[in-house]
Amino acid sequence: MKGKLFLLLLLLAGLAGGYFYYTGVINFDKPKVIFEEKPQFLGANTHLRFKVIDDNPGINQVKIYVVQNKNIKIHEDTDFPEGLKQKEYDIKLDARKLGLREGKAQVYIYVEDASFLKNKKKIVYDVKVDLTPPTLSILSSPAGIMNGGTGFVFYRTSSDVAKTGVKVGNLEFKCFNGIVENKNIYGCAFPYPYYWNRKKSIVVFAIDKAGNRTSHALMYFFKRKRYKRSVINLTDEFIETKVRPLSDKDISDPAELFKYVNVTVRKKNEDLIHQITSKVSIKEPLFRRNFIQLKNSKMLGGFADYRKYRYKGRIIKGADAYHKGMDFASIKNASVQAAEDGKVVFTGFLGIYGNSIIIEHGMGVFTLYSHLAEIHVNKGDEVARGTEIGLTDTTGLAVGDHLHFGVLVQGLEVHPIEWLDRKWLKTRFLDEYKRIKNLYGGQ
Repeated sequence: MKGKLFLLLLLLAGLAGGYFYYTGVINFDKPKVIFEEKPQFLGANTHLRFKVIDDNPGINQVKIYVVQNKNIKIHEDTDFPEGLKQKEYDIKLDARKLGLREGKAQVYIYVEDASFLKNKKKIVYDVKVDLTPPTLSILSSPAGIMNGGTGFVFYRTSSDVAKTGVKVGNLEFKCFNGIVENKNIYGCAFPYPYYWNRKKSIVVFAIDKAGNRTSHALMYFFKRKRYKRSVINLTDEFIETKVRPLSDKDISDPAELFKYVNVTVRKKNEDLIHQITSKVSIKEPLFRRNFIQLKNSKMLGGFADYRKYRYKGRIIKGADAYHKGMDFASIKNASVQAAEDGKVVFTGFLGIYGNSIIIEHGMGVFTLYSHLAEIHVNKGDEVARGTEIGLTDTTGLAVGDHLHFGVLVQGLEVHPIEWLDRKWLKTRFLDEYKRIKNLYGGQ
């Protein structure tokens, strides 16, 4: 009888043990800590990003310390829902506020699971406390800029910079080193949005590996340019022959059809243009002269013209749009040349822009050629200034054979008139670039 009782108790113990093991009450596996990237420096704005995982039974507590002579607890988590398997952390560390001094320190992460055994994972690694912000000296900046204009800036930083660029209002643009021999020299072209009618701050910034930041505001004169506003009358023929083929929806009402194409389809096309021209692969400026205008052409449409549209005597509400380039017309199927040396980064059909080509010219500058009949280059081709790249036509949402010519800087349209002006490019960029290269070494 005693033997049977013992076996029963042993069986029950085994079942209980299996149950507890299955539910995680008894578990021998330690929690996991997965880092996005271990920060090697602690400064004014360091982010500690990691994920804690415990598949069974879940997380019980997480503690984080910075150790330098004494432990400084920076975070403690002890209130977890039962069975929580994972949690992500993004903890901002300000070394100065924590009372740390420059030198060595350690980051200590302690994770405990909710099992009976309280399995623990401990991570300790060395970091360097850096409280000194990077240096930043402006070498050249624009004296003035207009809405829709392009600015250039050159500056020198210390070698510990991890991120740098220029902020125009609330928009941030990249600057690049490697454009001269000295790798601590940065420069870029940056746009000033055509839709801003007031002066905004322009700030150059540099952030080091510890998150310390230095910034300098640029002093400049703002010139407000008033762009044209117009109303364009639409005909049934235009809507049926030009607008309807561009729609992916069967919309019977002509006004609603035009609104859909001119707003929704336009945005889709321009989002792609902005995406392509935001990716800078050529740091060195390839532009050495002003851009070429379509030969023997006259301007038909201006940059940043704000257009309303009227159908059968009524304005189509909500169909307004900016014209984000300049239209040039010559003869039918006129030869289109590359405006300056560059690399073709896009060829193809672009909805309302029709058959189009985008060329990258370095330093964040791109040109767009649209409404073409033919495209004579391929993506990846390197083209020289004046090379024939296509022929004009009326593809896309175009009336009359012409070229839509656009200039984009880091994903934003700017006024091509500046880039067609030899004096503007010389005084605003080329002279300064030459001076910087003489001082810090050319490529």
